Amino acid sequence: MSGSPSAPAVGPATDEAGYPSPFVAWTMVAVLFLAYILSFIDRMIIGLLVEPLKADLDLTDTQVSLLQGFAFAIFYTVMGLPLGRLIDRSARLPIVAAGVGLWSLMTAACGLAGQYWQLFVARMGVGVGEATLSPAAYSIISDTFPQKRLGLAMGVYGLGSAVGAGLAFLIGAFIIELVASTGSVVLPMVGEVRAWQATFLIVGLPGLLVAGLFLLLPEPMRQGAAGQPADQVQVPISSVLDFARRRAGAVMGLCFAVAMVNFAVFAAVSWFPVFLIRVHGFTLTQAGHLAGAALIVGGLIGLVGGGWVTDRFGGGTPAGRLAFCGYAGMVGTVFAVIFPLVGNPLVAAAAFVVFFASAAVPIGAAASALQQLTPNRMRATFSAIYLFIVNLIGLGAGPTATALVGDTFFPFDTGIRYAITVVSPISFAVAAGLFLMSAAYARRPMAV
Repeated sequence: MSGSPSAPAVGPATDEAGYPSPFVAWTMVAVLFLAYILSFIDRMIIGLLVEPLKADLDLTDTQVSLLQGFAFAIFYTVMGLPLGRLIDRSARLPIVAAGVGLWSLMTAACGLAGQYWQLFVARMGVGVGEATLSPAAYSIISDTFPQKRLGLAMGVYGLGSAVGAGLAFLIGAFIIELVASTGSVVLPMVGEVRAWQATFLIVGLPGLLVAGLFLLLPEPMRQGAAGQPADQVQVPISSVLDFARRRAGAVMGLCFAVAMVNFAVFAAVSWFPVFLIRVHGFTLTQAGHLAGAALIVGGLIGLVGGGWVTDRFGGGTPAGRLAFCGYAGMVGTVFAVIFPLVGNPLVAAAAFVVFFASAAVPIGAAASALQQLTPNRMRATFSAIYLFIVNLIGLGAGPTATALVGDTFFPFDTGIRYAITVVSPISFAVAAGLFLMSAAYARRPMAV
């Protein structure tokens, strides 16, 4: 296995020589997991604040959906590409520390916004900061764990998305309930703020402490590049593009499959608290509690359970992981139809858990397959390409697709259930087909 720029390593080492001790490895995952939780709290908290934002700023569902998706995704996706190249050439932990600090400050800035355009710009800033985390995390974890344990490690890291999204709703519900009981919140140097503004400020600022933790961790050695400084082992972009061409069916198929899963997920999750309020008559606090619990339970099943299974299904190969994602997609498609249409809210929540668990499987499994399929010094770049496609399509368009379908075809309060039923199952079914196609290509030799 050569360490020269012209012949980068094609996969992780097959034995455990050179990997950090289990204690160091899992400490690294724990801090990344904590950062990922915070990133999803800051990203998803707005989903619980739809009704207060609409009331205070006089917004439509479509305008709110742009704050949920497009405003965040535009720089999150675009900045991910140059940041991925930087991460492949540089020490990764200081970059993550800077990103965590930036998105935390910008989340707090959302709480200072008094107009729609100010909130839109602040959400763009959150996206810039969060663009650093996952490309670096995927690269770090693949250099920290041997292949046979990679799926579980990626699944634990990915669990931060579900826990963070769930805590966003739970913490948001607690803060709003607290503000409602006290009447108002007065903060030093800020003055009196609304409940939704206080929520952004309270969830944003703790991330500054987590940013500091990354400066205390040891930078892991890049597997296959031992003894070579990071700035001396660089893969030209032409090599990246050539590899993408030769592995297009597997790698790019994987990217678009996960994009469609994300489309289905954000089309539903971004509106799940609103769905509970408008369709089942929940209060905002009740909706936050139930939605948050459902996300955490579904995430635990799909990410930890799915990560454990995909380390064993098909021998833990990329093709095996992708095929399992396809089968999970078939299950998710069915429950994407069931949960919005059933009449009982608890049955709807249980069906949502299955839907979200199915959608959570690829977060760890597909990310693991991507690391296995790509050379070491291209991993952060391909992770950035992966995140660009996944989030531009899924996060950027998913919430707005539901809002547009609802505003156009079902312009009444309970119409949100039918909008979700139209958007989520179709995109999930497309994802399942793309996963199975990608698995078939992953079994083939790489094209010349």
